[in-house]
Amino acid sequence: MARQSKMWITCLAGFATTALSAVMSHVSLSETVSRLSLPANSQMMTLQIDLALDNIEILGEKLKDLATPSSPNYGKWLTKEEVDALFPPTNGASAAVTNWLRSHGVEHTHEQASSVRFAASVETVNRLLNTTFAYYNVAGSRKLRTTEYSVPEHIAPFVQLIHPTTFFGQTKSHRMPMNDEVDSLTKLKLSEMAARADDCKKLITPPCLRSAYNISDYVPSASSGSRIGFGSFLNESARLEDLHTYQRMFGISEQDFTSTVINGGVDNQEREGSHVEANLDAQFQSAMSYPLPQVQFITGGSPPFVPSVTIPDAEHNTNEPYLEYYSFLLNKTNEELPQVISNSYGDDEQSVPLDVRNKFSHYAKRVCDMIGMLGLRGITVIESTGDTGTGAACLSNDGKKRLEFTPGFPASCPFITAVGGTEAWAPEIAWIGSSGGFSNYFARPWYQQDAVDTYLEKRITPRTRAYYESYTNFSGRAFPDISAHSLSPNYLFINSNETGQTGGTSAAAPVVAGVIALLNDARLQAGKPTMGFINPFLYSLESEHLFDITAGKAVGCNGYNMQTGGLVRGGGKIPWASWNGTLGWDPVTGMGTPDFQKMLVAALS
Repeated sequence: MARQSKMWITCLAGFATTALSAVMSHVSLSETVSRLSLPANSQMMTLQIDLALDNIEILGEKLKDLATPSSPNYGKWLTKEEVDALFPPTNGASAAVTNWLRSHGVEHTHEQASSVRFAASVETVNRLLNTTFAYYNVAGSRKLRTTEYSVPEHIAPFVQLIHPTTFFGQTKSHRMPMNDEVDSLTKLKLSEMAARADDCKKLITPPCLRSAYNISDYVPSASSGSRIGFGSFLNESARLEDLHTYQRMFGISEQDFTSTVINGGVDNQEREGSHVEANLDAQFQSAMSYPLPQVQFITGGSPPFVPSVTIPDAEHNTNEPYLEYYSFLLNKTNEELPQVISNSYGDDEQSVPLDVRNKFSHYAKRVCDMIGMLGLRGITVIESTGDTGTGAACLSNDGKKRLEFTPGFPASCPFITAVGGTEAWAPEIAWIGSSGGFSNYFARPWYQQDAVDTYLEKRITPRTRAYYESYTNFSGRAFPDISAHSLSPNYLFINSNETGQTGGTSAAAPVVAGVIALLNDARLQAGKPTMGFINPFLYSLESEHLFDITAGKAVGCNGYNMQTGGLVRGGGKIPWASWNGTLGWDPVTGMGTPDFQKMLVAALS
């Protein structure tokens, strides 16, 4: 057998490693993951090999050139073909990988622009990757995974990632539980609700949002070319009937969204099923951006799994959603995609596989780079930060159990626009559950250097900074970038033909996406390109272009999960763990909440 290069993955930066060798290296599993049993050797499984890409090191500089308002190339977004040509697979990668697979008896492969997918028995895969796949219990879900894998040294330069292998993530939506105690407001008839739509201190409705974020009487044009979309995961799908009910309630003409199914996802329009997260995404986007066209992307692949032709057995094969999702989007032309897409799902950053030696790229980086490529094409990708403040687990999962704040992913990706949360009304303050902080995986990007330096040097005391340096990485990508209302008062929405209340940064993300879709509408009508990767624009704004949130705070790392309302068994506790709302950027609300009319002036200038 050819000599194997260990291509190992660990789940937290800081895990010491040696140089490339055949020495076994292991992922340290969190307490929510336990090994169950071995599969049959004949069990079939499907894997994808993501090929190494040339020129990927220039992605950040290219984004800086096209997305910085002061650049002469601002807004000169690329086409799909131009991005593919700029970041092609390493020369010979596809042939080398395919020949390697065939040498092990794998005859049937499916090749895409930058990946190779194949199906093989567990016995063959174990031999290919010099590993042992097993069943693992991951917080109640059964997954077929491994803690390590390797490839031959002559193949290693051509491979960036193989999956599903070492990702034990627990993707979750960033919304608070529905309020099961329907109060007198939500018992009202729809006509009575609409009449009370201005009672914003009790319930958040479309008129509240449009007033709070200064949209006023701006009416977008359905024919401007501006489009908006959202991602649905975890077997969730939005219901058109619920959207229409919500629209009628507030005098919005009925408008459909279109649905696109990815990787075996299911568009369930029946009343029974999981709809809450997807419904709030569809409804709150519509509240902000009607009548702009809206599309839902339904991605299968994270437990509970939806069977598909290529992966027929949920018990034995479960792919994580991010790579499937962004691969699909990148394979579409610009004309086939909305220019702003919001997502309200995420994982703890440390649960996402990372090669800390940086001699091979890793899952988190591949996903983040794909998001950056969408930014180069004029598409804004929005991500909610989460609802656990400074964190819930607050212990490292590398076996050392260090106390630390818990950043989230993909919100920690520097090429995404991360949305935090506020609470209260007129005025809003920082929401106690708004997740934010500093990445352990990604360095602080160019566009936020000044804003974050100001925060660290002027908005927190030297004593506080010194204390927190033991628990967070102040040199990492800081998030969120912007925020919107999340909870208290709750949002009103429709789910399975019934009125309900919800909230969280899951609600804030589609609201911000709606604001950006309106900016795109105005720019397109003025003959300008879309906002695209919007973060450099946001950080270039003067303070009067956003509503700065200077009161309130987010807490966490106290043994309590802000999102679920339950205790965190075995979680780390860090005294006084919190972030305050401050002047300028802060780790709770980012740069603040949108002031659409003032942002519009800046966007058109």
